[in-house]
Amino acid sequence: MRQFVDKTGNYMLTIPADWIFKNNIYGTENLTSNCFELYDESIGSFTISCHIITNTKANNSEEFHTSINKNDKQYRIDFKEKFISVDGNDGYSWEAVIGNKFLLCTYIYDNEYKDSIELKTEIEKVLFCLSSIRIIVDTERESVLNSYRFNQFMTSYAASVDLLQRAYDNGSAIEITVLLSNQIDALLRLILILKIQLDNNSNTIDTTLIYQQEDDKPVMEKQVYKMALQNNIINKDLFDKLYTLYDQRNKVIHRYIITDLLTKNVFHTAHQYSLIEKEIGKIVKEYEQKQYKAKIGIYGVPEPPDKPLTSVQQDEFLNALKEKHSHMKINDEITFKKFDTPKDDENIK
Repeated sequence: MRQFVDKTGNYMLTIPADWIFKNNIYGTENLTSNCFELYDESIGSFTISCHIITNTKANNSEEFHTSINKNDKQYRIDFKEKFISVDGNDGYSWEAVIGNKFLLCTYIYDNEYKDSIELKTEIEKVLFCLSSIRIIVDTERESVLNSYRFNQFMTSYAASVDLLQRAYDNGSAIEITVLLSNQIDALLRLILILKIQLDNNSNTIDTTLIYQQEDDKPVMEKQVYKMALQNNIINKDLFDKLYTLYDQRNKVIHRYIITDLLTKNVFHTAHQYSLIEKEIGKIVKEYEQKQYKAKIGIYGVPEPPDKPLTSVQQDEFLNALKEKHSHMKINDEITFKKFDTPKDDENIK
């Protein structure tokens, strides 16, 4: 099971390990409702939407009452359920009002699965999801969203590792260069967050460096390098190497055709990036261990940061990667063995 937080920060819920968020895959990112279903061989779709009630009269009527079960210690929402039929398919809808928020959930399934074991299993998952839905109060919205955005950041990093392994397999020097430079930037941003938490003895996650909306002013790589140097995360020698490589990377991306740059030069740049990525990776592990020992921040938890994933966690992780890729062909080729980094740099020398 894994947590999903609506992008508006109005609600959160727990979704089954084998379900996937389908909005991005279907190209419906801007819908007001969020859709979940099995990634493969889906028999139905679960959707949830949250609408703000602006009609004061309706909000105060008996029909629109606060639907929280006060006798339930976990404050589950009391939904009103009804059977529905849509375009020849059957399903259910669940409605509830909490304060000024109207929640609408539906599960529409293929009629051919009526009375089947598969449908019964999916309905059980739906009921679990409904029991897990929580309205996020205003005072907790920022904290919940920041934690969720951090998880999304780490998933995106993992997705880039998957793409990098494909680039290694194919000997694609330009792609390796781009992805490694991207990963180094991400790892330095992660270390900065961990260090801030340690310095402030805080569990607060500052997402300024790891989450960027369309209209946000970006924090560029060279700024991150400077911040890492100023915070004694990297030394001057490594800082200078990063600056030099950044300029070489830009030459690869923007001037490969219009300069005398050779493909073998690109392989050299990729190799240099791979060496620095390993060096930065060691620093990440150091800060993870610092937090684990101090019991502060993201890794200040009972389980050590290097504990292997369980089979259930692997399934959840795999589906999170599929959501990030949102590309059928790429997702069909994901395997966990791809997350073993090359033991040498033969493919990029």
